Amino acid sequence: MAPRYVRPVRETLRADRAEPDKTSGRLRRHGALVALLLGTAAFRMTQNMALTTLSLLAHHSVHLGAGAIGSLGAISGIVVAFVTLVLSRRIPHHRAALSAAGGMGLLTLALIVLAVASSFGVLLVGVMLLAVAGGLTMTGLLNAIVTEAGRRRERVIAIYTVTLSLSLAVGPLLETFVLSLAREAVRAPYVAFAVFPLLGAVLALLASRQQRGAREAAERARQEGGEEIEEEVPGERLVIEVSSDEVVALGSHKESSGPLPGAPPTRRWSGGLLSTRAGQMALVTELLYGVPFAGITVFGALVAHVGFGFSPARVQLGFTVFFVLSLLARAVVAFKAPIIHKKALLTLAALLTTAGLALLGLGQGAVELFLAMGLLGIPHGLTFPLSLALIAESTPAAGLPRANATLLGSGNLLSVVVPLVLGGIIPEIGYQKMTLVMLGPVVALTAVHLALRKAPAS
Repeated sequence: MAPRYVRPVRETLRADRAEPDKTSGRLRRHGALVALLLGTAAFRMTQNMALTTLSLLAHHSVHLGAGAIGSLGAISGIVVAFVTLVLSRRIPHHRAALSAAGGMGLLTLALIVLAVASSFGVLLVGVMLLAVAGGLTMTGLLNAIVTEAGRRRERVIAIYTVTLSLSLAVGPLLETFVLSLAREAVRAPYVAFAVFPLLGAVLALLASRQQRGAREAAERARQEGGEEIEEEVPGERLVIEVSSDEVVALGSHKESSGPLPGAPPTRRWSGGLLSTRAGQMALVTELLYGVPFAGITVFGALVAHVGFGFSPARVQLGFTVFFVLSLLARAVVAFKAPIIHKKALLTLAALLTTAGLALLGLGQGAVELFLAMGLLGIPHGLTFPLSLALIAESTPAAGLPRANATLLGSGNLLSVVVPLVLGGIIPEIGYQKMTLVMLGPVVALTAVHLALRKAPAS
């Protein structure tokens, strides 16, 4: 007969009383996650509209050239990188949702300023507000969501990125509808979309309130538990029997929540993002795709409008193809999570990026443009969640704000250099051929990515 073990009745009763608190805590956590994901959709759909339509707004309504549009993109990148790397990383994870709410309030203000802009100066103010809002909100939402996810980090990250892609796929369709109703007036979407960040700010505030309630409930439970232990008097205690199988199960659960004393330490990124092979690969891959994405975000609408002769409403259909393929890729990642072959998929993303840029630069008709946007959309769907997963699987919750901010901020630095370079060469080679220029750094970073795959893990 298996030996029997015992545990105090008082601890058992205490655990029974804690069950309702655990259930309500789970409900609060799920409610906060849903609110944060909905807020993410409202924010990203609006931010993407503002960024991708900015070149059309500047070209048609303010009559700016490629160099001025590129400088606006570069200034936006500088502000986003500064906010992400300097400000957002200093915000503790328990205040991340609150910072996201503030960022979405700024986004609403940015939309209003851009909608009425009639000069470079006013447009610059709107772009800077848009950049500050993006730096605060994107990092704040990500850190708040990952903090709420707990042990389910990788799957929740995948769901988070699917939410991003779904909002990005729906946004251009909605903008196409708005532009059609407004007879191609490019200011109209900035007014129509202003309601979404307001809704997102409310949802983020609700999530912040639920997080605060959960922390207070946990603190009360800790204090009550401490008081019961202090009131316990020495002497013989009532006990109930627990089988050895239950002890094994309890021991296994305990082991899964952290390393055993004396066990070899788990590898962490204590030395920074570049201290491990996984961190290096995540950064290189994010930079690899960041080059074409920065160029397409700033000039993609004009590539379709000027290079392929698309109307503003039809331009958004090209972005719809891009983001629908991104959505499908992220849906597969979410369904298959946790992903085992992350590095192989990141290599596929690099190759598709190269093919998409080449076709976008050499294509001549609508079919080629839509196919190129689809090829570029798939790596957009793969790169971000897989890079985040590489970070999340090796980083403790307390270190995630710094690691995520470093990854996002380093990628944002490309949005400073790329628009300036492209804005300088577009007058010489045209909007469409500028996509071929981006092949240079993409091919070089692909070579670095392949070298990291073959190198032994550090």
